[in-house]
Amino acid sequence: EVSSRRSTRAVADWRPVEPFLRELASFGVPGGPLDPLTVPDGGWPRALSGLVRERLTGIAAAALREGALKLSDQEEAELLDRQEEAMCHALALERELLRLERAFADAGVELIVLKGPAVAHTIYPDPSWRPFGDLDVLVRTADWRRACSLLPELGYRRRFPEPRPGFVERFGHTAAHQGPAGLEVDLHRTLVGGPFGLWMDAEELFDYTETFELGGRELRRLDDTALLMNAFVHAALGHRPPLLLPLRDVAQAASDRIDRARLADWGRRWRLAVVYRYASQVLSESVGVRLPEGLVPHMEERPPRRERRALEAYTTARRERGGKLLGSLRAIRGLRAKAAYLIALLFPSREFLRSRSSGDGFISYRRRWATPLRWMSQGRSGGHRSDERDVTAPQEMVRNP
Repeated sequence: EVSSRRSTRAVADWRPVEPFLRELASFGVPGGPLDPLTVPDGGWPRALSGLVRERLTGIAAAALREGALKLSDQEEAELLDRQEEAMCHALALERELLRLERAFADAGVELIVLKGPAVAHTIYPDPSWRPFGDLDVLVRTADWRRACSLLPELGYRRRFPEPRPGFVERFGHTAAHQGPAGLEVDLHRTLVGGPFGLWMDAEELFDYTETFELGGRELRRLDDTALLMNAFVHAALGHRPPLLLPLRDVAQAASDRIDRARLADWGRRWRLAVVYRYASQVLSESVGVRLPEGLVPHMEERPPRRERRALEAYTTARRERGGKLLGSLRAIRGLRAKAAYLIALLFPSREFLRSRSSGDGFISYRRRWATPLRWMSQGRSGGHRSDERDVTAPQEMVRNP
């Protein structure tokens, strides 16, 4: 449903195109569209913008080749131009990945490729179906500092300073680095930020990897079960509302090779069952794809309140009101660790404050403290109790293009 805050004009702009994008996202999976798709009259500019934003140009090009998408000659040319741009960028990233992997290996740093090429080259019918805009790689927390020091040696710079030295290594999940020709690498020490990332033992994932071939080299990726788990996490927690391509990754990763017992075990120990359920519901209700029966454990059970409350921090308006920060505080163990987390956020370095400033100066501590005070005010005036409704039921299905 469209938020009541959206203007009538905005609704008119995107509504005719939204069903087209959702149907296209399901092309090639069981339950996908049976009849050839067409773009609503006058909707092509909006549709093309949505395809680029949602990184669906590869799936659209595949549907076009199979006759499942009907476009005019002009529309076809424009789509293929955008897909060519996406593939050139992906190839540049893959070349860079080979360079990075060799440098990390020479330094004795284990690296797992997350998403991007690890997904495109393994679970999709053809890598061209799955464009990607950056590289996501996972390293052990013990290797975090070495990995962060390697990237500058390879021509990368960290995009944003951390609040205090060692903050990400202890409480965070990733550091974005920008390198040659604007290529971006997201260095991970866990899969997601916030409470779910803190509950997760990402070190365990290094015991569940496979290899895939890229440029004649063997690179490590998550095995099929861990890849599906990561797809659930990325689809449910990565954006609000969820994006279409991560949802498609979930459908693509679900197969008979999944170790259902291990998937359920992670759901229990890492409190991810509510994440599995939310992603599955959005996939079914917005894209029209249902996962195999029994793949998602305890689908019909109401998740514990703590997990529902944590999910709210990602999937409701609490995300824009510091929900993940507060959720992280609850998830951190020990009073000293909680205090260190709060001090780093309330009294960050001057470099961190300057990076958040829109001008040449820096944001004062007083201005920084005004933000959580505003969140608290908004929460008192328009908040809700997490146990008043089932937050795992999707409120907004997917991001509107």
